[in-house]
Amino acid sequence: MFSFEALINSIEDAIVLFDRKAVIKFVNRTGEELLGKSLKEVKGKKFKELFPEEKTMAGLIRKSISEERSFSGRGVNINIGKMINADFNISPFFVQGETQGAVLSLKENIAIAEREDYQFDSLIYLLGALAHEIKNPLGGIKGAAQLLREKTQTEGIGEYVTLIIKETDRLNSVLQNYLTICKKPSFHSLNVHEVLEKALSIMDIPMKDKGIILQKTYDLSLPRVMGDEGKLLQVFLNIIKNAIEAMKKGGSLTVLTGVSREYVRQKGKPKRWAVTSVKDTGEGIPSEDIPKIFLPFYTKKKHGTGIGLALSKKIILDHKGFIKVESHEGKGAAFNIYIPFEGE
Repeated sequence: MFSFEALINSIEDAIVLFDRKAVIKFVNRTGEELLGKSLKEVKGKKFKELFPEEKTMAGLIRKSISEERSFSGRGVNINIGKMINADFNISPFFVQGETQGAVLSLKENIAIAEREDYQFDSLIYLLGALAHEIKNPLGGIKGAAQLLREKTQTEGIGEYVTLIIKETDRLNSVLQNYLTICKKPSFHSLNVHEVLEKALSIMDIPMKDKGIILQKTYDLSLPRVMGDEGKLLQVFLNIIKNAIEAMKKGGSLTVLTGVSREYVRQKGKPKRWAVTSVKDTGEGIPSEDIPKIFLPFYTKKKHGTGIGLALSKKIILDHKGFIKVESHEGKGAAFNIYIPFEGE
């Protein structure tokens, strides 16, 4: 039989219903998934009780009820325990001409992240094209230096020629990494845990050398994903290596897997991802640096190239996934890698 609840639960936007005292009376299924809380958890509470950091939205809900006005916004950052970018609308609702409360609708705006990823994608391919153009003459320089070293016996010159060859090889390695970025993955069905275990096995000695404690919690019920094992291994190695380097005097490395709370609705069904989280107890990343860490060449390491994270982001984008970073200075960092399930 048709019901109001069935109708509201079929809507793809998050819907939250408030009474005239701004107390939550109902939230639909999409709202439960977006807010990360069940109807039972939110019913009878005010928005500001659930999300004390989000003062603007709580204020607009009260104003909508008291002033009988509607408010809306596009591309607004809203703190619901995690920061989301969403379009929203708050409107009072009336019964027999009297205000009975307000309705909040929220739609997470993923398009902004997609635009940023498109710009990042374009930049990576441009760098790849430049790398290809530089690589050929670089090979010529190295070849000429090798011939020069064979033909000259003058004291001191051989040392300089060897330095030219060494630096040419180093630059060639950097360029090769960018050319690798431009190669599309070769997809096949795989188990994320098997790739993770390979990465952790490779990094086992560096972890033991630093006295780092490894903690693993795997969700073994995770479905398989479509991916390129070699490229995903490179991503896990890059991120685990960074986590180890962030812990100067030992610490704890935590690796978790599970199903994402975040989702996108496609054809009325929520699409979710397999999430791999790599958490360290290192120095953390300053908040102002987080938007920059995936940029090519950006690094604060003494001998870093700024390639590892840029390469990792490109690989995950090619897998139709994304990476989220959470960090607080002095409290470590968490890199969350999202990869769609096979068939999604």
